[in-house]
Amino acid sequence: MNPFWIFLFAGVSLLAVEMLVFQFTTFWLFFIGIGALIAAAFAWLMGDASFLITTLVFLVASAIVTAVLYAPLRRWQKQPSGISGNNAVGQRVTVTSKVTRESPGVVVWSGSDWQAELAEGQYAEIEAGESARIVSVEGIRLRVAGG
Repeated sequence: MNPFWIFLFAGVSLLAVEMLVFQFTTFWLFFIGIGALIAAAFAWLMGDASFLITTLVFLVASAIVTAVLYAPLRRWQKQPSGISGNNAVGQRVTVTSKVTRESPGVVVWSGSDWQAELAEGQYAEIEAGESARIVSVEGIRLRVAGG
């Protein structure tokens, strides 16, 4: 099988999983998917490129894409939410995965699962099944307080 088709399928699949399943929260599959698409383009342009050479292009391209895009994407992800009309603050949520100081949990708000961290100054863990209040929205994470 031609390396072009293998890397094209891998790249499209990885990008689809990153966007549809992880909703662009991890980026790793995004970086590897872009590397695979670059390798597919290389294989298509070279025509007779071997699988080994195309794989090396994939590895180098993935490393370069990661090095160039990781920091800007993390800054973008951590930016406070600027959504106009955001009505999340003050709303009640149901905790589905325990929220602690050491690790974020998961809450359900507006029919969707959201990653949640304890709000500034909150130290008491919030157990699964309990209710919490949204204190702020930071990027794609909710800051919550118990009670």
